Amino acid sequence: MSWLKQFASRFAALFRKGRLEQDMKDELRSHMDMLIEENVRRGMSRENARYAALRSFGGVEQVKENYREQRGLVMFETLWQDVRFGVRMLGKNPGFAAVAIVTLGLGIGVNTTIFSFVQGILLRQPPVKDPNRVMMLCSTNPKGGWMPDLSLVSAPDFLDWRRQANSYTGMAAATFDSFTLSGSVEPEQVPGGKVSANYFRVLGVTSIRGRSFAPDEDQPGHAKVAMIGEDLWRQHFGADPAAIGRSIKINGGDYTVIGVVPSRFRMWIFPAQLWMPIEFKPEQLDPEGRKDRSLDVFARLKPGASQPQAQAELGAIAQRLATDHPDSNKGWGANVVTLQKYMADTSNTRPAMNVLMGAVIFVLLIACANLANLLLARNMARQREFAIRAALGAGRLRLARQLLSECVLLSLAGGGLGLAISVLGIRALRTQLNWNEYTLILAREVYIDKSVLLFTLAASVLAALVFGLAPALQISRSGPAAGLKENSRTTSAGREHRRLQNLLVVGELALSLILLVGAGLFVRSFIEELRAAPGFNPHNTLTASVSLSGDSYKEPARRAAFAQNLLRQLESAPEVRSAALTRHLPFQFPHEVSFTLEGQPAAAPNEQPSAGYFLISPSYFHTAQIPLLDGREFTAADNANSAPVAIVNEAFARKYFPNVNPLGRHIEISHGKQPGAWSEVVGVAGNVNEYSGQTAPRPHIFEPLLAQPSDTIKIMVRTRGNPAAFSAALRQAVFAVDKDQALISVRTMDKVIQDSGQGDNVMAELMGTFAGLALLMAAVGIYGLLAYLVGQRTQEFGVRMALGAGRGEILRLVLRNAMSLALIGTGVGFLISLALPRLFAASFNGFHVSSGMILIGAPLVVLLVALASCYLPARRATKVDPIEALRYE
Repeated sequence: MSWLKQFASRFAALFRKGRLEQDMKDELRSHMDMLIEENVRRGMSRENARYAALRSFGGVEQVKENYREQRGLVMFETLWQDVRFGVRMLGKNPGFAAVAIVTLGLGIGVNTTIFSFVQGILLRQPPVKDPNRVMMLCSTNPKGGWMPDLSLVSAPDFLDWRRQANSYTGMAAATFDSFTLSGSVEPEQVPGGKVSANYFRVLGVTSIRGRSFAPDEDQPGHAKVAMIGEDLWRQHFGADPAAIGRSIKINGGDYTVIGVVPSRFRMWIFPAQLWMPIEFKPEQLDPEGRKDRSLDVFARLKPGASQPQAQAELGAIAQRLATDHPDSNKGWGANVVTLQKYMADTSNTRPAMNVLMGAVIFVLLIACANLANLLLARNMARQREFAIRAALGAGRLRLARQLLSECVLLSLAGGGLGLAISVLGIRALRTQLNWNEYTLILAREVYIDKSVLLFTLAASVLAALVFGLAPALQISRSGPAAGLKENSRTTSAGREHRRLQNLLVVGELALSLILLVGAGLFVRSFIEELRAAPGFNPHNTLTASVSLSGDSYKEPARRAAFAQNLLRQLESAPEVRSAALTRHLPFQFPHEVSFTLEGQPAAAPNEQPSAGYFLISPSYFHTAQIPLLDGREFTAADNANSAPVAIVNEAFARKYFPNVNPLGRHIEISHGKQPGAWSEVVGVAGNVNEYSGQTAPRPHIFEPLLAQPSDTIKIMVRTRGNPAAFSAALRQAVFAVDKDQALISVRTMDKVIQDSGQGDNVMAELMGTFAGLALLMAAVGIYGLLAYLVGQRTQEFGVRMALGAGRGEILRLVLRNAMSLALIGTGVGFLISLALPRLFAASFNGFHVSSGMILIGAPLVVLLVALASCYLPARRATKVDPIEALRYE
């Protein structure tokens, strides 16, 4: 640490420079006086004694320099001189400084904005104690699926893991859902979770009021208790400390509040403001319960235990369970990942974040190329200055450092402006994340923290090195004689100088074209989504959702009665044309079910075909205006007491009943029914898309909601007038059936479709904005380079015109030189852009767009912009007066 203290002492001395200089002068004067007095005593006159003292002492200034070097301040002093000189030089060129700072501010601003999203969604550590020690234990799915290595866990597997694993201090389970909070006010849906009693201890979270769950409070028969989030405590209870011990009604049951969880404990992937102990039901713990994988499992590593050791141990346990329970666990394994990685991987945003970060980095690179060109042009005007400084003894490193100091000053100023731009950008993007509850929670995680500030600083410094290095190296390699010669009136810029500028312009155009093609693909994809026929009529339809809560709805018959009563309430309203209930709305992803076709051998459980599964009420197809191609709709008689029936869509019929009438055929649906319960196909419906832009319809199976009553009900009401005006009446209809049920997600069906593609819309808008910004910067860069080159070649054009060249020839000469660069840059960008359609298709599920017109149109747009940028400087070249140009020859 001695070197650090020495460095700190020398750095602090920089701020006491005046005092140290005065001390040095006083000490030198004292030495000189002593030598003069000694010479006087030897008999010299005072004047001769002074001259003799000076000769014996040596050069005073050299002594001062040696002293300063021993002080170790030369580096700091010269650096400070470079900074002050850089500030003065930028002050003398305010136009150049303003253009550079704004250009950098835009480039750094968009980078900071997108990085704040990456930080909030993918990189920020979860708000738990020692987050790197908290693991997520997941099942690995042999059938693949959406996240095959991060599947949920069954209750028996969780209990076996907790009992047999030795690498953890604790293991907790949780399942997250929305709960109805009712009683004193209008019922509302609150995100929450049912957790094992040690959940908060495993995560290392302590309550700010009251206590956490006791170890036995997740056991059967224990009193019902709950913990609430600080935000809910403030909103629902006014932050009253007496809320601890108060009774609240959750899903129709009475719970006692025992603690308040701090607001900083907020994991957007597990949104919750309400926690209750989980209680495993007997059916969850029997052998069939191992197939019900619905738990998130958290664990904290023991001190000294590593993640690979925990993975090996859990993998061995999973293998033993697969051997002991082949019917449910054959092929299933276990995976151990950090909580932070699990949150990032399951967010399904990584591809979009990667594309956006790549886009904004391209924007910053184009900005840096622009500034490098500006600096190269500016350096030509300062060539004589640097040549003189080199002739007077300034080394190459000192000249390069001077330029880099100016670049760092520009970049830091641009970084400050970029930070201000990012504040506005983050605010604007957060308002766009509003199409469902998930994105609203996600938006709260995006803000500027110290990591974002460090990123902005690093981006600023790195940008300074990127756009300043080439000009610095170029000026440092030029000797004094070459600099004076190249700066003379009769010579234009050096060939190497122009080659570097041309290369930068080519790079700008290539990057701009890549961004433009990427933006075009997203925009075209979004337009195709809008044009795609959804398969039903979404207009004049209001939708909403109800989650039936409480012990009274555990019985299927009570759920069926609620559905029938609600339908009667809705159909009796004069504003309603028709109404229907469903488990999933059209244009949303349904559950999948496996099935077996009558007359075909039963496939292995892992090889059974599957289809999207809908539970629907009577009049569903009539209300949604989905065409019924054959057969009939369900009626009120299709209930739990009738023979099982089903309706399939056209895609199902074509795939599984080719050239055969599907009516009267039977299928065995493994979801919600005992084996052997065959459902008769009584109808064939038209295909309905599950997401925007879907090109190939998926097989669907429909069963009667009254036969399989669900606790989650989606309402569809087709109105005679404006559907939004029916919202209050819809709410009253639900309360008339049960005043304790909360109505949520009240939206028109048009809004449902719009929101389903809103993420693609945001991506298209962002990519289009970045591409437009990049193209504008490239156009400015081409214009600036040509304007500079035209100015440098004024004498050349004057000579050509004096020798008989016409204005048209001069115009074609300038345009030919400029457009050759544009063609090269566009060609390079086009070759790279050919890979983008495949790259996007591999990164985004369901991404499919015809890219031919984009790959043709984007290069034409870039060339037209380049041509427009070239025209003004080229036209200026034709205005050169030969007499004026040659006056000083």
